[in-house]
Amino acid sequence: MYIDPKLKEDLKQYLLERLEHPDVQQKPKITIYAPYELETEDMDELKEKIKLLDKAEIKTVVDPSILGGFVIRFGSQVIDVTVNAQLQTLAQTLYETA
Repeated sequence: MYIDPKLKEDLKQYLLERLEHPDVQQKPKITIYAPYELETEDMDELKEKIKLLDKAEIKTVVDPSILGGFVIRFGSQVIDVTVNAQLQTLAQTLYETA
């Protein structure tokens, strides 16, 4: 497998910098989409159920297209517990069994 020498050097420099400054670790960035602005109680409940949220930088986005529930996006991972997703799952199940 070919690795571009410039990319290899950039990666090496990045890793060396991280080793020299281990205390400079970025918190994971998580975005939560909800149909309304989440209250402190809502966030506390989410943090209790999903421990990663305690150690993350959280951004909340109000998305009026969500009927209920929320979507949590972490990098390329998505946790979708919206009513929209549940309705889609139900429709797919009905379609497959019909």
